[in-house]
Amino acid sequence: MQQKLIVLTIAAAFSAPTLADNANVNVYGKAYLTLDSISSNATGAVSTLRTNSNASRFGVKGSEELGDGLKGIYQFEVQVDGDGSGGNGLGNGTRNSGVGLEGDFGKVIVGVWDTPFKVAHNKVELFDNASAFTALNLIGRAGAAKNFNSRLKNIVQYWTPKFGSVQGAVSYAPDEAKTATTNKSDLAFAATFEQDDLYAAAAYESRPDATTAGTTDSALRLVGKYTLGDVWVGATVESIKVNTSATASYSQKNLELVGQYKLGADKLAVSYAKAGKTATANTGATQLALRYGHEFSKRTELFAAYTTLKNDSAVNYDLNSSGIGAAGDTKAVFGAGLIHAF
Repeated sequence: MQQKLIVLTIAAAFSAPTLADNANVNVYGKAYLTLDSISSNATGAVSTLRTNSNASRFGVKGSEELGDGLKGIYQFEVQVDGDGSGGNGLGNGTRNSGVGLEGDFGKVIVGVWDTPFKVAHNKVELFDNASAFTALNLIGRAGAAKNFNSRLKNIVQYWTPKFGSVQGAVSYAPDEAKTATTNKSDLAFAATFEQDDLYAAAAYESRPDATTAGTTDSALRLVGKYTLGDVWVGATVESIKVNTSATASYSQKNLELVGQYKLGADKLAVSYAKAGKTATANTGATQLALRYGHEFSKRTELFAAYTTLKNDSAVNYDLNSSGIGAAGDTKAVFGAGLIHAF
């Protein structure tokens, strides 16, 4: 017994200063797993039952007071391979991570981070930007291959202070593989207004040389949300320009309508998304998603969801990289999941 007390005393003596120096460290995460049944009406498609780890994550973040209202800040967050499918365990991809400074001037961070264009949609997202059910299967995309819902590496991002209900953000990701003829850097802006029950955002992103050298692809997004008691409704409209050659381009228009009703611990939600056509005929798609959730607590929720995505004949939008189906098909997913945040 005495030996155990000595060991515990020594351990406490060594750990106490470290804990005191890092008292502002916050360890957090989310376990977000689902069981999904995925099907397609395409010829030869085989229905699949799968578990999915979605946006499960683990992170650590904190700050240090540097004086004169200035703080050093950091965050390191990784995606977690919660179902073991990737065999990568804890480090199944880097999520928002970086180091920076925060003060009266706002906040700046360097690392890997979601662009302001992507973040503008988060307030009306029902499925945490992940899973087969999210409207981001169509929203933020121009054709199945062009995706502006980006988390970019090598990024520098700045958030302004809040001016009343308004705040701005800008990010720049240089092209570290720049050549004499291409510079695939990324520049994104967003401005948000948030007051009482109203949220509005406008975001823009430009990608030079992304599709065609010497031209710039771009995207403009407007998002709105209004809350009235236990009900909120939201919408996203966007226009994405893609240059198919030095002299030709197309602009794709996308739309999402979304809403949720909360009744005690239960939540009912619906999302409808429509992707416009590209430069080619019959390249649009529509997606409908239904969601029911029951909150056991602020941190734990059980939910069930259903979605169907209908492709026009010349395009194949997928459901969270399911790999099922083909151009012109209709995909459907029914699933249930458990979310626990800590």
